[in-house]
Amino acid sequence: MLFHIEHITEYRYSETVTESFSEIRLRPRDSLRQRVSRHYSRVEPAAVVESYTDYFGNFVETVSIPFRHQSLAVTSVCDVETKPQLAEFPQSELTVADAQQLYSGLRRELHDYLRPSHFVQFAPGVSELAAEFFPPSAPLSESLASLNEYLFQHLRYRPGVTDCATTVTEFLSTREGVCQDFAHLMISVCRAAGLPARYVSGYIETDPVVVKDDDRDAPELIGATASHAWVEVYSPAGVWIGYDPTNNILEGERHVQIGIGRDYEDVPPLKGVYKGSHSQALNVQVRVTRGESGAPRN
Repeated sequence: MLFHIEHITEYRYSETVTESFSEIRLRPRDSLRQRVSRHYSRVEPAAVVESYTDYFGNFVETVSIPFRHQSLAVTSVCDVETKPQLAEFPQSELTVADAQQLYSGLRRELHDYLRPSHFVQFAPGVSELAAEFFPPSAPLSESLASLNEYLFQHLRYRPGVTDCATTVTEFLSTREGVCQDFAHLMISVCRAAGLPARYVSGYIETDPVVVKDDDRDAPELIGATASHAWVEVYSPAGVWIGYDPTNNILEGERHVQIGIGRDYEDVPPLKGVYKGSHSQALNVQVRVTRGESGAPRN
């Protein structure tokens, strides 16, 4: 499935700032399930954009503006092709205890995805959910599907009641939040049960669309216009399997990955600092459409 994505982030400062530095994580990942055919970033005011690959394999661009300015606008444009998630957890009879035993030989490689992190804590209530959904004798694949469905059924998607700094403990107390909160809680439960899990940031096609093969409508999916988040759990077969608890589905063609990490702290779309004691206003516009753009390549 082909997607054309335009993501515009604009900061306006209440007064002129003297300099700023930003990290940008907006280029989708290249992987077995998706391929980026075109990407470019434009920054205003004009500045040199440099890039590197971070610890988690994410593409990062950096921008330093060493002069006075009153706004910063970052435009990211890309074309990406996604593929269905074909991999699933093998062997329905594989139990949670079997998986934990298989993971034990990879504890060094999977360490970052087994321990608490900035937003993922083993908060009160998390251990209870881990014990409920992942008893040692339970089939692993069924347990993960049940947890995905439970979070979808018992938590309320409600934008505006949480923010990017909300912790698992705070989310559990209200049970209302956004996709980032759903993902952090599912990761917490998996890690508390000894299952490696990581955070995925990206986009999701939320609008219902007609499926050409049989003229049915693909369902409307839940997610923010600006971004989406879900979870990947490591399979003992050596692949990461994506779960979207906000929608109670597996990761599929309508998901576009940007970055992976321990939690949101590792993959914010744009973060930085500026010199000045003034306030700022943020405006984000994202357009995700099927099919490549006809615009000339940069």
